[in-house]
Amino acid sequence: MRQIIPHTLYTRIGILLFLIVSTNFNAHSQENTNKQDVISLRPITSVLLAGQKDYSFEEVRNNRKLEFVPLTSLKENLGFSSDNYWLTFSLQNTTDRYKQYYLETARPITDVVNLFLVDDTNTVEKQYSGDKIPFSKKTIQHRKSIFDIGLRPGQKIQAYIHLKSDGEVVMLPMKLYQEASFFNLTYKEQVFYGFFYGILILAFIIYLFFFFALKDKAFIYYALYVLFIALMQFSLDGFFHQYFTPQGGWLSDRSVLLTAFVSLFFFGKYGDAFLNLKKNSPFLHNANKIMGLAIAIGVLLLAIPSNFEYCYPLANGIGILVLVHMIASLAVMKFKKQKVDIFFVIGISFLVLGFVVFILNNFNTIENSFFTSNGTKFGIGFEIIFLSISMSNRIRNLRMENEQNQMLALQRAEDMNEIKSSFLSNISHELRTPLNLIMGVATSLQENKDEENLDEKCKMLLSSSKNLLGYIEDILDFTVIEKGDQELKEVPFDLNATLQKILTLQEKKATAKGLAFNTLISDDLPARIVGDKAKLAQILNHLLDNAVKFTNKGSVAIEVVCNKKGDRAKIDFRIKDTGIGISEEKMSTIFESFTKKSFRDKREFSGLGLGLYIVKTYVDLQKGTIHLKNNPKQGTICELSLGFEIDEDKVSVPDESQEPISKVQMETGNILYVEDNKMNQTVVKLLFKKNWTKANLTIANNGKEALEIMKEKTFDMILMDLQMPEMDGFETTSMIRSGKANCDTQIPIIVLTADNTSQTRKKIFKLGANDLVTKPVNGPLLFSKMNKNATIKVIGKVA
Repeated sequence: MRQIIPHTLYTRIGILLFLIVSTNFNAHSQENTNKQDVISLRPITSVLLAGQKDYSFEEVRNNRKLEFVPLTSLKENLGFSSDNYWLTFSLQNTTDRYKQYYLETARPITDVVNLFLVDDTNTVEKQYSGDKIPFSKKTIQHRKSIFDIGLRPGQKIQAYIHLKSDGEVVMLPMKLYQEASFFNLTYKEQVFYGFFYGILILAFIIYLFFFFALKDKAFIYYALYVLFIALMQFSLDGFFHQYFTPQGGWLSDRSVLLTAFVSLFFFGKYGDAFLNLKKNSPFLHNANKIMGLAIAIGVLLLAIPSNFEYCYPLANGIGILVLVHMIASLAVMKFKKQKVDIFFVIGISFLVLGFVVFILNNFNTIENSFFTSNGTKFGIGFEIIFLSISMSNRIRNLRMENEQNQMLALQRAEDMNEIKSSFLSNISHELRTPLNLIMGVATSLQENKDEENLDEKCKMLLSSSKNLLGYIEDILDFTVIEKGDQELKEVPFDLNATLQKILTLQEKKATAKGLAFNTLISDDLPARIVGDKAKLAQILNHLLDNAVKFTNKGSVAIEVVCNKKGDRAKIDFRIKDTGIGISEEKMSTIFESFTKKSFRDKREFSGLGLGLYIVKTYVDLQKGTIHLKNNPKQGTICELSLGFEIDEDKVSVPDESQEPISKVQMETGNILYVEDNKMNQTVVKLLFKKNWTKANLTIANNGKEALEIMKEKTFDMILMDLQMPEMDGFETTSMIRSGKANCDTQIPIIVLTADNTSQTRKKIFKLGANDLVTKPVNGPLLFSKMNKNATIKVIGKVA
């Protein structure tokens, strides 16, 4: 075996411009070398197209029936092929000096390239090349298919060359170099490839660092694309077999295809991320996913030897589609007037040009030359220059965007401080207003012993209390939403009854302002639906409250339409008013919770400004839609659409919130009320004094005191508060149910609490509570739940 030179891959890193200079220099040098020191043997070479017949050397040499044709009748590029080819030519040294030549043929990645030399004495010399054998087994250990031919003075030889590929492009260059020119060409190629691959590796490392610094996916996709395109070229040039897989084998055979498929995948992902096709063109984004699937199929086909030869044209075909997809993406961005960096377009243009030349050469549609066979290298070289500039612009844009985001965050922080101050001022005003009325009326009642206008004053107290309670509920809803704890409680309920209750309440409010209240409800509404009744009521009440609130004259109208499809019903609500309308400035932030604009009208109109934010959140939770727009004539139009499942079961469920006030007389019955607040104790005492006159009510100030009392007295039911000193309601309930208290473990426990969050409900029912009533306590609802859970003897109800 003869070692010509140690082919160490130069990894010098220089300025990108050196790549272009070295490329042009190499092409120019090779052109001069071709003219002076390279002999083409194609005119004197004949070829046998053996097809799939695997002849031995002796069969080819001795079988006169085998037909050789002039090689000049064929193109140098034979296209994708897995056939066997035999070449033959003769050489003679007519001088009186020894001649040393090096013969180059085939491509570096050709599987089998063997040379047989027959001299005047009929002696056969065999030389081996190709990447099917270990690199050390090559006669000339060179990345290319190189053979050593030495001719003594006057010596004549007949040469035979056997070539076979696995389906890759087969090329038949027949170049004979003199020894000095061969070494000169090899050294120049080393410099060229050293710059080329050094730049690619440098680009990979740099963009990898940028990805970790900026967390922009475009950088990691581009870095991996550069890496695998470098490995593909490394394989095509024969370096992969020389340095990575010198023993040959499975990976060596598939290195070109594997790296080609992977580089195409990351190129597609890079273009998708850089151009943000998911947002700018969902169709092309999905098309890119389909091409990714096609690439995955191509990779899987590599594991099937029988389909291996089809993978080469498949890879080239997918490459064309990827390029067409990139061109289409740029065209769509241009059509949609989306800004695309000009250097990105130039870089892609050079890449497309280089790959088009390379692929056309593979498909044997253009003549083979140094430029066409190295088209991708030229394209990639210019591409890296311009895409690197484009990436630099992207880095600058990301930096500017980050600075703008920081400035925006600072501005928003300042705005939030102002908003918080405004919100606290507003909530203080809104809460103090009803409190002021309540305290004023209560003082008046205390001072006026004759209780003049008592009924009117009681109505004022109740109205202010309801307003105050509504504000508190809005704040609690907002807190739950901000924590992400909101959930749907979907149960069957009577739709018509629910709507009538809501509309009756809102009609009273409109009438009190002198407004007409018009309703138009479709006759085909389902009797019962499955959904969250409370949230539906909350949504409609908020929207109608706003319509009445912001309308000073004219009317408020609501239209309800239903579209049924199978067991589903889509219910559309259209609320129209003749109010003041919504400014264009405020329309864009109407559903936000905290904006400066949301506090500008709070002095003219009451409220916390959280209603529409809560409405939008609950509509989204139910996967519905809501739109607000100004009426061209006057006022506002709100369009709400919600979907529900139709309940086929016609059996009605009692609505506890609508229980009429009732008096329940008890013959005997001991009730323990555990509550630390004296005012709450007084409220419950008054309820029992008026409605449950024969029930015995005992009060404990905390859980610990309740357990002590139960040691001495037996009770039929417990009303339990949660937040108490020493021992709270959670711990007390847990001790009763676990048997640690001296009482019946199954005694009914009804929780009375101001905490109405879903987490609290889940917790108390998990501990074993029977029911829950929220404060302020609704007397009829409390007595209804006590009746449902009572173990005492009820002697009757009086309406």
